[in-house]
Amino acid sequence: MAPIRVLLVDDHRIVRQGISSLLELESDLTVVGEAASGARALELIEEKQPDIVLLDVKMPDMDGADVCREIQARYPNLPVIILTAYSGDEHVLRCIQAGARGYVLKDVDVVELVRTIRVVHSGQSVLDGKVIAAVMTELKRPAAARHRGLEFSQREIDIIRLVSQGLSNKEIADRLFLSTSAVKYHLRNIMDKLGVSTRAAVIYEATQHGLI
Repeated sequence: MAPIRVLLVDDHRIVRQGISSLLELESDLTVVGEAASGARALELIEEKQPDIVLLDVKMPDMDGADVCREIQARYPNLPVIILTAYSGDEHVLRCIQAGARGYVLKDVDVVELVRTIRVVHSGQSVLDGKVIAAVMTELKRPAAARHRGLEFSQREIDIIRLVSQGLSNKEIADRLFLSTSAVKYHLRNIMDKLGVSTRAAVIYEATQHGLI
């Protein structure tokens, strides 16, 4: 049987190297690529055709949940496992809503990580015990309060506020140390969430939502 092809996505090289060396010890797993950003991850998925993606929440160019959502939009049958240090309820629920099929914390031991990869690859979902508790806490909050925290990532809020100041995509990119393509990506997501198609409408709706 062919080994499960894994793509690692984490902005810390030492983390990627450590995980890769551990996974390569398993005869039924092989790491086919490593990415330090969301944009690079999407390129490598097309190039390497992995069976599963291990994805961190905090990325330098795109929020992990947004990367997961984009992966699911392009490759709906490609499972994503979130492997992160963040167990906060907002992070968890956003990633699950984005289509992640597994969510485990970085303090997991290698046996459990390998088991998670195998289980998710078989078509099931896996959530760390601490993650389940965070999800339950979040779901107990009033719906309105949840939505205020879940609709927009901090990066999206930063971009909305700079748009409201009249900055161009290039100026926003320079201010936030992003590429212009990353800014366009975030702005498209913002417009989709607000249900608008112009920058002026973004400013208006953001004002109505209390974001600026």
